[in-house]
Amino acid sequence: MAICFIVDRANPREPDILSPIAHLPLTVTDAHKNIVFNMSAPADGWTPLLLETCTAHLTTSELDAFLGDEWVGSTEV
Repeated sequence: MAICFIVDRANPREPDILSPIAHLPLTVTDAHKNIVFNMSAPADGWTPLLLETCTAHLTTSELDAFLGDEWVGSTEV
């Protein structure tokens, strides 16, 4: 199951969650809080498409994604 990220802005009235944390590292943890994936931010920062692309290979259930300490998505959303 793919990680569903909550950082995309479908409507300009929605808050911009991604910009303030776009240069922080991406960490994905499993249900036991073990790190299963970790990656530094690209030079231009994360985009919703880059986040999805970089984690597409992760198929384990019960994953949570973080940029720095900020939760940004999960397989459980």
